[in-house]
Amino acid sequence: MQGEEFPFMKLELRKFTIKDARFGEVTGIEQGTLVINKQELVEFLNRDHSFAGVEVKLARPGEAVRIVHVMDAVQPRLKLSGDATPFPGALGPVEIAGRGQTNVLDGVAVLQTGKRQGIQEGVVDMAGPGADYSIFSRTINVVLLCTPHPATTDVEFDRATRKAALEAAVYLAGPTRPMVPDHVEVFDLGALENQAHNLPRVVYIYHLQSQGLLRETFVYGEHARELLPTILHPNEVLDGAIVSSNYIIACQKNPTYLHLHNPVVLELARRHGRDLIFAGVVIANEHSTLREKERSAKFAAKLAWQLGAQGAVITQEGGGHADTDLMLTCRECEQLGIKTVIMANEIAGAAGDLPSLVDTVPEADAVVTTGNNDELVSLDPVEQVLGGEDIAGVAGPPDAGLTIALGRIYAATNQLGATHLSIRGY
Repeated sequence: MQGEEFPFMKLELRKFTIKDARFGEVTGIEQGTLVINKQELVEFLNRDHSFAGVEVKLARPGEAVRIVHVMDAVQPRLKLSGDATPFPGALGPVEIAGRGQTNVLDGVAVLQTGKRQGIQEGVVDMAGPGADYSIFSRTINVVLLCTPHPATTDVEFDRATRKAALEAAVYLAGPTRPMVPDHVEVFDLGALENQAHNLPRVVYIYHLQSQGLLRETFVYGEHARELLPTILHPNEVLDGAIVSSNYIIACQKNPTYLHLHNPVVLELARRHGRDLIFAGVVIANEHSTLREKERSAKFAAKLAWQLGAQGAVITQEGGGHADTDLMLTCRECEQLGIKTVIMANEIAGAAGDLPSLVDTVPEADAVVTTGNNDELVSLDPVEQVLGGEDIAGVAGPPDAGLTIALGRIYAATNQLGATHLSIRGY
């Protein structure tokens, strides 16, 4: 830290705009092009021989490329403060995120791909009609395919691939350390707190998937399921405190990239001091038993009340069980006098005419939909497939034209609102 220049929770995101990527002899950035020494990156990621093999490929917007078996997406980042990590606890020691200077490669994502028991399909088309449905069709993607050793367990492979994606992100941002960014965005929410007492106080209640293996989220490197609802500073969310390990329905996953770019946090932070006070983030679990769900909902609402919230935005990750977590939290907040808006996607059948949520409460009278998982979309044939040799649950070659549900398209109905879908009222 640098004394008075950087108050405790002041964050500078130093952004470097990347317009293209290619492989070359030295990893660096040349006039907006990310150059990657592929062999060096592969050797770095597999230096402890965790994998039978590691492949690195590039996929750019507009190319006739389909990426399959996407497990997670991570934005390349680097902390400038000494040996600090942009993913504390998950990669390196625990330090408080959300402060200091973080270098960011804007327009790039590391996509970790692979196939294993229990994972549900995640597809990204870089061109054609399918490209309209995933934000990762618009990023330059560094695609990792890590192959496990035959004796590797699912738990070991999950841990190793998660670490590899985060390490690749830090490696790719490394060359920015001495560089001048193209743009700097500063988040210093405390600076306006005492100047806006007449504005409504809004809290964000952020449900994290936490139902067990393959349905997990890490907070500072620890399983979210072990936590009671907890208050985070918004900057912590934007600076790597939360890492995904959730591989269920692809369209509604919150990958690490979108925890870093949570649209709700960004919108509330940017409006802080103008028409609202962003009072904080309450992270809440999504459990598998009703007792745990009720406990989490009551604690999340209590923390929102302690923060002085007059309103709350509530999001979820997943469906079915997660709908109950969402609704119980909504009910508890409303009973404490906190007005709520909730965000959720739907599982409403291909025609959109089936019940879209498995649970609801009378208090849920302000609901924003992020799309219908069951809606069918047509994809064009492609010239190249990365990440695997098939599409789970779909017969035929993976490069063919096909019709699939949005449920298989990565982040298509993301419940944080990071989608390109729009809604028409009737």
